[in-house]
Amino acid sequence: MGAAFRPGNGRLSDQRRRLFYVMMQSIQHNNFELPAFVQYNGLDIPFAYPPFGLYVGALLSSLFDIDLLKIVQWLPAITLILTIPAFYLLSKAILVSNFKAGIATAIFALTPRSMTWPIMGGGVTRSFGYLFLLLTLTSVYLLFAKREKKYLVLSILFSTLTVLSHPEAALQTVGLCLLIWIFKGRDKTGILNAIYVGLGTMILSAIWWLPVLIRFGLDPLLAAAQTGSHSALAILYPIFAVLTDEPLMKIVAVFGLIGLAISLARKDYLIPSLYLLPFLVEPRSAATYSVIGLAMLSATTLTETILPVLEKSGRRWAYGFLAAIGLYLLGSAMYFDAQLAGTRVSPANREAFEWIKSNTPEQSRFLVLTGDNEIFCDGVSEWFPALARRVSVTTIQGNEWLTGKYADAASAQLMVQSCLSANDSLACVEKATAQANRQYDFIYAARQSSIKSLCRVVATSPRGEFAAGQYSQDQHYRLVYRMGEVSIFAVEH
Repeated sequence: MGAAFRPGNGRLSDQRRRLFYVMMQSIQHNNFELPAFVQYNGLDIPFAYPPFGLYVGALLSSLFDIDLLKIVQWLPAITLILTIPAFYLLSKAILVSNFKAGIATAIFALTPRSMTWPIMGGGVTRSFGYLFLLLTLTSVYLLFAKREKKYLVLSILFSTLTVLSHPEAALQTVGLCLLIWIFKGRDKTGILNAIYVGLGTMILSAIWWLPVLIRFGLDPLLAAAQTGSHSALAILYPIFAVLTDEPLMKIVAVFGLIGLAISLARKDYLIPSLYLLPFLVEPRSAATYSVIGLAMLSATTLTETILPVLEKSGRRWAYGFLAAIGLYLLGSAMYFDAQLAGTRVSPANREAFEWIKSNTPEQSRFLVLTGDNEIFCDGVSEWFPALARRVSVTTIQGNEWLTGKYADAASAQLMVQSCLSANDSLACVEKATAQANRQYDFIYAARQSSIKSLCRVVATSPRGEFAAGQYSQDQHYRLVYRMGEVSIFAVEH
């Protein structure tokens, strides 16, 4: 049975940061030369990912002797703070009003969707992509509006950094910059400036993409592009669905849709297009980028419709309402953040990882059963290969860069994890793994699972306890570890 271990002091957030942790380690071990491959979960993954954020994290860790785990915890949040003034600059340029821009920025900063996606998942890279996207849009907008050379230089610089930071942010930047050109730059000077920005970005960013193409060709990039959830119906999502992630009343969403109607009625199409276009460019994470336009639309509703009506009864009514909205949005964001903070790898799982690393053969393959109802937020499965240093046969991360692997991996993990809700979970798991052709030596069963909504914990369920009980009673499985909420079984071949 498992020995007692000291609980880990740090919390590992339940996001897609595990592969990037290994990538930063690879950069450090390779003396800061870009590795050709990274080994993760038994896979040799082409190092085709935009490396800016990974290099920043690895460099900070090496220069200041900071644990990489602390880097993946705190660097995305610090970078995300910088998106607030960056958004203010963009909204001020478009709205041409300090007051409106200030209201829009407050809404942007307190809307959960604007903060969760850049922090969660590949936050080390995604947060930089979001920051540089905002700075690129501001520079490009001012370039077409004012035609000054300094904005040409800034546009090239920030768009290059966007390309070097995150692939989705790069795609969204191209689409949104094209949109701004349509509204602001359709003349000879605007066309030339657009060409200069495009060529300058391509030349400067070649430091990354040219070696990737030489080494691997287009295959890794095309494989990653298949995870974008493209659909002809994606444009309906921002119209008929709530995308702000607000946990209580959907104030920002409602104000935004009212602002959308107001803008369309005025034939002012730029901001509505900023809201809708991301779903045509790349639907998978489009909601994050749509918040940029949505926050401006919400500010339009407040400053041009609600506050003027209240001011007729006295300014104190307008100020009071504005203060009440601000306090509510702050409280809602704090409540959301408290739920998100619960999405983590617990000390019990950390201890189990250490036991596995010390007490199982290096070539062991594990079936990790968490019962997590959102497989893309399954922190135990995703941190397992990095910290336990063993293969998890259903972890999906890393497969997105391998041709034809991602869809099968996602399907297998979904089938297996959903078995923990079945009455006969053992039989369900055996059938699902057989169908997915997954072979394993150990079962890792988390007896307590998280019930999540958009990656934040809203409840817990002991659904894994029943599965662990079934394995304990079956002669084909032998209990080798039980501590806290984790049981580990050896498969008796």
